[in-house]
Amino acid sequence: MKETVLFYNLNENIKQAIITILKQLDVETKEIYQEDASQQMGYLLDLSGYKKREEKSEKHLSEPFLFFAYFSMEQLDIVLEVFKRAEIPYIPYKAMLTNDNVVYTFEQLYMNVENEYLQLTNKEKSN
Repeated sequence: MKETVLFYNLNENIKQAIITILKQLDVETKEIYQEDASQQMGYLLDLSGYKKREEKSEKHLSEPFLFFAYFSMEQLDIVLEVFKRAEIPYIPYKAMLTNDNVVYTFEQLYMNVENEYLQLTNKEKSN
């Protein structure tokens, strides 16, 4: 499988900068939209066996999010370093594809990452 980055809710300038960098690194990109929140990550990655779900999410997911699929830890470190050198602002909400989270909906993954981030930073969830 080809390295792929799914992205959500990025500022237009940041989105274009990230897409440009990833194209240069021969990494595929795909945008996730709010209406995709109820879809499983496997579906969003176009994996066989995952079907489009009809239910819709009621939650508004507001933070920018990056999802890295088919990257080794070394590749991920390199990409994040390239982002840093290109002065891409830090995006705290990010995840990497695992055997467990491939079945999560984007909303479930987002909420898990959000909870981890809030615990790590000792911040309160704002509604």
